Amino acid sequence: MSNPLTKDQLIYKLNTVEPEKVKQAFVEFIQLYITPAFGSLPKREVDIALFQILQKLKIFDKNPEIYALLSSLRVTRSKARGLLYEANLRSSSDGNLDNELFEILKDPVFLKDNDKICLEIGNPLLIDHLKHSLKQVKRITDGSFSPELVKLTPEAYLALINKKFARVSKKDIKTALIECGAKKQISAKSLFVSVLKNIGKKVLGDANDSVGEAIGDYLGGLITHASKNVTELVEEIVNKTK
Repeated sequence: MSNPLTKDQLIYKLNTVEPEKVKQAFVEFIQLYITPAFGSLPKREVDIALFQILQKLKIFDKNPEIYALLSSLRVTRSKARGLLYEANLRSSSDGNLDNELFEILKDPVFLKDNDKICLEIGNPLLIDHLKHSLKQVKRITDGSFSPELVKLTPEAYLALINKKFARVSKKDIKTALIECGAKKQISAKSLFVSVLKNIGKKVLGDANDSVGEAIGDYLGGLITHASKNVTELVEEIVNKTK
């Protein structure tokens, strides 16, 4: 996470970068600036190139918070988002975006009022990638409250995981439910929605921060566990959310 930098702090941070890295970055920028002719590059492209250099030199993270950018660079929110979007567009592949999305899906926030799952995504390109992925599973998302917050129904959340990241079969989950004492067979979808709701209620009703920190572990486990560990995983989730 990037914190806002004053002008002096930004210059100081640049001065701490290894000289060879600064030299290499400067050469790359000059090569870009004189192509196809000196000064022919549009200002927008110059801004994006310089921002990418600042990222490469670790002055800013790959996905810094928008507020950190607008405060440090003294630009509007729209320009900060544009810089981040264009920089990621030039450096990210679908595989990279899927990896970022996977990590974010493991750490959602539960909204009590409208029974939605909320994901905070600072990378505007990743938000477009998420929306495209949801369209592929015939689901929509609500981002009207904030450009960085995306709200999904539990069903849309599960459909997305099943489409892109499913690692546990429904058969294994159904078997695990029976083995852990469930009286009736419940589909993987019903289980997942139930777990989301139960954990959400527990977190919202408990001021203990450790409960909130455990959410990512529960959902991350449900997404990533090998099938041989499903029984233990489901039993743990059921016991913790009773």
